Amino acid sequence: MASAQDARFGQKDSSDQNFDYMFKLLIIGNSSVGKTSFLFRYADDSFTSAFVSTVGIDFKVKTVFKNEKRIKLQIW
Repeated sequence: MASAQDARFGQKDSSDQNFDYMFKLLIIGNSSVGKTSFLFRYADDSFTSAFVSTVGIDFKVKTVFKNEKRIKLQIW
């Protein structure tokens, strides 16, 4: 119930606001060019050569620091 009231008044959970800036990035391109590989490599620092073509949407969140500012990246 409390979260429903918070949503009505435009308040968000404090963990959602723990950043100075937020950018939403959309990666687009032809099939099999490495969009998912790039996403996983950048967000998780992992790589696998055995990816199957993505059906739907991959989504990652990464927080970076630049000039003492916390920047939240939502990468789609």
